[in-house]
Formats: sequence, structure tokens, C-alpha cells
Amino acid sequence: MKHKGLTTLIACLAVGAVGVPAALGTTTRKPVVKKVQVEDNLYSPTQVTIKKNQQVNWVWSNSNFNTHTVSLVKGPKGVSKRKFSSMQASTGVHFKLTFLKPGVYHFRCMLHPLEMNMNVTVKN
Repeated sequence: MKHKGLTTLIACLAVGAVGVPAALGTTTRKPVVKKVQVEDNLYSPTQVTIKKNQQVNWVWSNSNFNTHTVSLVKGPKGVSKRKFSSMQASTGVHFKLTFLKPGVYHFRCMLHPLEMNMNVTVKN
């Protein structure tokens, strides 16, 4: 009898020990997101530094009169410019990108290329 009770106790402790790490591992971290305002004739800020796997969220200001884009002009080798370019919009739009490759990404509004330029630097 004594032996059976000890076996049950050990089995319960083993199940509890296995269950605790599994439960602790289910916590999700909120991704780091840097916000950039897309305003008439400027991005704010114009320089952003993030780590690999973090995000940038461009937000079109509700006070804009003009249409703007966020378009990748130059980035690290192998990065698709098409995937890193937004649609044309004037207000109320969000364009969020996750950066997986370290390097410098140069963005420009294709409608206002002289005024609206910015860089995102991605570090390991």
C-alpha cells in the first residue's frame, strides 16, 4: 500500500512539473512597432532604427489634403521593392511592414520624391 501511494505521488509531481513549463511558454510578446506619420509633404520621423523582426507602421494623417505613397527605393540585396510599397492614399490608412533582413531601407513618396524621403535601419 505504501508503495502504491508513493508511485501516485511521484506521477502527480511529474505531470505537474511537465505542465508548468508548457503553461509558462504560452505567453506571447507584443511585437515592437515604430510609428511613422505620413503627412502632407513629410514623413515624421525621417530616420527609424529597429531590430530584425520588428515592425514599422506608417499612418496617414487625417488632416492630409494630398495623396501619398510609401515606396522602397533601395534596400538590402534580395528585398522585393513591390512588397515594400504601399498603395496611394490621402487619409486614414495604415501600412505595416515587418523587417526580416538587416540593412538600410530608403523609402520615398513617389508623388513627392523631393520632399518625402526616409530611412529605416534594421540591425541584428
